[in-house]
Amino acid sequence: MMEDIDREILKGMSMLEKVAHFCVLIGEDATVKIFQHLPKNVVEDISTAITQINSIDKDISLAVLDEFHLYTRSKGFISSGGFDYAKDILYKSLGKGEADDVLAKLSRMKLAAQSFAYLDAINPKQLSDFIKDESPQTIAVILSHMEAPRAADVLMSLEEDVRVKVTMQMATIKDVSPDVVRTISVILEKKLESLLSSIVDVGGVKVVADMLNRVGPKSQDILKNINGVDTSLATKIKENMFVFEDLLNLDTEYVMKILQNVDTADVAVAMKNSTDEDLEKITSAMSQRASDRFKEEYEMLNKVKIKDIEAAQRKMLDVAQKMIEEGVIDRDMDEE
Repeated sequence: MMEDIDREILKGMSMLEKVAHFCVLIGEDATVKIFQHLPKNVVEDISTAITQINSIDKDISLAVLDEFHLYTRSKGFISSGGFDYAKDILYKSLGKGEADDVLAKLSRMKLAAQSFAYLDAINPKQLSDFIKDESPQTIAVILSHMEAPRAADVLMSLEEDVRVKVTMQMATIKDVSPDVVRTISVILEKKLESLLSSIVDVGGVKVVADMLNRVGPKSQDILKNINGVDTSLATKIKENMFVFEDLLNLDTEYVMKILQNVDTADVAVAMKNSTDEDLEKITSAMSQRASDRFKEEYEMLNKVKIKDIEAAQRKMLDVAQKMIEEGVIDRDMDEE
């Protein structure tokens, strides 16, 4: 049978060598498409293995393609009819021995991909702080089920003595029972629940927007650079920012509330070099008495440094931002 010949031909070949052979067989264009979905370190390993291939004879080519077809067909059986269905089909087509090997490999691959998938959302340093007190064996199992670059980041965040022990365990680790992997995964996920639930508050567009609000004019340069990489992201950040122009465009009653909490002298400095239209927006939100006082302060100003204008605008923005956070100003309602 073809399968018997295949097993002998591929005996002794590592999975990396088989993948390298497969990439040569399917050609450069198809290989590039596959590489686009793989981590950099995996691409480097496969590329190195490909450079070591001089030629592939017909039997090896057929054996590699046949094994690849076997994996894809097996995964299809599992997804369409479940594990028992796949087991029955493979038993009939391959025999019990080889079918069990294939199913075991697929189970391990599936378990590895799913068991610790939630770790992708956690910062490596935060993860290392959570698992540092676990046994080296347990940490080794966890890191073994992560992508190499992330596992390396977690490993390097551990104390040196723990790092050495974990590395040794990873180097000597053998097949681990699926039940053990599943148990470790469930326990770790339970411990990480509080961290996982707070991840959305750690970063995101709103956090970046609030940060850039306080950067001042330089935020425009940062936004410009972000726009060059990701226009959509830059737009979302800008939509969540609250700049001085936004303050001036608020409803008059909101501007009035802000002005009541800012010194008139600061308002005068903040509005220096503003257009007549913007000055009108400010004075129209003042009482006659306050408006007269503002004009006196404004006319007394001569040359004002840009940094002083920006600092005064920042004071007004801080007051506005606090009122928005407290619900005194409903910015969304104003935008409608």
